[in-house]
Amino acid sequence: MALTPKDVDDLTESMKKLLELWMRIKLVLLKAFGAEPVTREHENAFMQLKSDVSRIYRATSNRLSSGLQFEGDKLVEMLKNAMTMAHLQKLSPNEKQSIYVVWHLLYIRMTRTLGALETMKAGYYPHMHRSRLQKMPVGKAAKS
Repeated sequence: MALTPKDVDDLTESMKKLLELWMRIKLVLLKAFGAEPVTREHENAFMQLKSDVSRIYRATSNRLSSGLQFEGDKLVEMLKNAMTMAHLQKLSPNEKQSIYVVWHLLYIRMTRTLGALETMKAGYYPHMHRSRLQKMPVGKAAKS
């Protein structure tokens, strides 16, 4: 199913919000991996943040076409495995590094998805241009 301009607008805003929340997850990781103690307020805020990320991801992922997907299963798994900030603090250095790697991979993929949506928002819809180019005589496509 091709995305309409309204779909693209909505998805663009959802991806921006998801990326904003994903950056906040990075701040939580930095805090949890630090030496300072984690308070009850930090834990509650982390639980709310995880809930918000999961909710927006579920609402967004079902509407993204296959070419715009960003390995959200890894996002869900990472959030599920990061039970609490106290749990994160107890992880080994190798486990912490692994979490950073997954966080960064997902950040890159989500940024790529947002970039594609912003390109579509600017008026370039690959499915529309592809069909237009297929109708052109050979040699004309390169000149247009």
